[in-house]
Amino acid sequence: MKNIFKVLGAIGILSIMSCNSETSLQQYFVDHQNDNAFIAVDIPSSLLDKNEVDLSQDEKETLESIKKVNFLALKLNDDLQSKYEEESEAINAILSNEKYETLMRVGSNGTKAVIKFLGDEDEIDEVIVFAKHDEKGLALVRVLGNNMKPEKIAKLVKTAEKMDLSAFKQIADSFD
Repeated sequence: MKNIFKVLGAIGILSIMSCNSETSLQQYFVDHQNDNAFIAVDIPSSLLDKNEVDLSQDEKETLESIKKVNFLALKLNDDLQSKYEEESEAINAILSNEKYETLMRVGSNGTKAVIKFLGDEDEIDEVIVFAKHDEKGLALVRVLGNNMKPEKIAKLVKTAEKMDLSAFKQIADSFD
């Protein structure tokens, strides 16, 4: 009987040790949702006014492939400099996981951004945008969907000015 408990205990310890202790991007969002230093917004696709705008059938299908958008931002001030650096490192550590494929890196006027995705190149399930500016702060956007097509998303981005994106504009204005 003692041997059974020893074996079960050893299996339990091994299974705990083999668990991945890395924080997932989803867990990062959950952990920071109620942090007062962060601006956190979850936008269901139903708030994207796809019926009020004149979109092509392709654009509507692409918009319908998006289920939800998560937005998390840290507006930088003198009191939050160390938190900004710490959170930037934490996000970079999460996004350095090989499961996230880099789509592109961009930089302009002090802003550095990386766009990554999960899924395969033809049918993306998640798009992640991580942008930071050493004077303004950082933003992390997670677009969740089903089999999003990269080429259709690119076309949709070009027609975004047709849509009422006032919620996003208000968030962006909070960084000025």
